[in-house]
Amino acid sequence: MAGLKDNNSGQLIILSGFVLCFSLVALILLVNQTMIAGYHSSNAVLEFPKHQIKDITSQTRESCVHMTELAIDLNQSGNLSIDHNYRLLFDQYGQQMEMLYAGHGEQITLDLSAMNLTSIETNTPNVNTIWVNITYNNGMTYYASEPEIIEVKP
Repeated sequence: MAGLKDNNSGQLIILSGFVLCFSLVALILLVNQTMIAGYHSSNAVLEFPKHQIKDITSQTRESCVHMTELAIDLNQSGNLSIDHNYRLLFDQYGQQMEMLYAGHGEQITLDLSAMNLTSIETNTPNVNTIWVNITYNNGMTYYASEPEIIEVKP
């Protein structure tokens, strides 16, 4: 019996077994965390509203061309300037876009503002370049294109 108390060669085997078990548990936790991180990062890419932002930008580009033509026509028939007519039309366009997205059940903040209307020839009523600020915010995604430079062919 006294020989069993002095024999401690099995303790090293038991200690290495515990270290090996703890190492395996730590390795399993690391692998699990990397799988979860990969899943969440791939979902974040899918939730980004790139199509909605692209639609807003392309629709704004198309509408700017039509609003410019309409502002020039209103200038010829009324006494308001092209700049004033264009800003009134653009404000109405921004309100309509917010109502359109609200009708689809999306709560977004869409800030559209016309910054600059420039003309190459100063004595003609033709507008050649429009600078527009487009800001999209749906609570999770914030996107700002400031300024979005739109070339309008009169």
